Amino acid sequence: MTSAGDRTVSVPYITGDEDGSFTAELIRQLCSSGQAEVVSQGRYRLNVAIVQEASDAIGFRRDPQKIKGKIRRHLTENEVRKSISADVSLVEGSSERLVFGPVRVSAYVDCDYVDGDSIQDLQFKDSRKVEHVVLPFSLGQLEPSEAAEEAARRPLYQNLSRKIVDVMMSEW
Repeated sequence: MTSAGDRTVSVPYITGDEDGSFTAELIRQLCSSGQAEVVSQGRYRLNVAIVQEASDAIGFRRDPQKIKGKIRRHLTENEVRKSISADVSLVEGSSERLVFGPVRVSAYVDCDYVDGDSIQDLQFKDSRKVEHVVLPFSLGQLEPSEAAEEAARRPLYQNLSRKIVDVMMSEW
């Protein structure tokens, strides 16, 4: 068992983290946990590698687009589940002794979106029958799929980082 004063951890750049935002979120979660001190050359090293990322369609609706006055009769996606998995291990720096791991930790978030190519998705008529385009007002998650998935990255990284910190503290 390690005393709280000996819990200095270094977090090298996470393999598969394209822009460093996941690495930064994991460091933030570790610091806010109060369970360890994050330093550049810690007694321990937290090794993390993203091994899988996915976006799976989980919600659908009837496509409202009219073509030549007829409504198309097929489904279109409007909700995805973004998931991420990472392999995590904690190594004692001086001896390279494995403290725990590797373990695979996973998290997911759901987000919905609109079809930015469909004017029917982007407008509504008020009680006076005046048309309003809604996308410029960004009502909740009312965004095109690319923007909704990008916005979901931060909560996805937060969820995975919390789980990694929880696993680390329960095993350490």
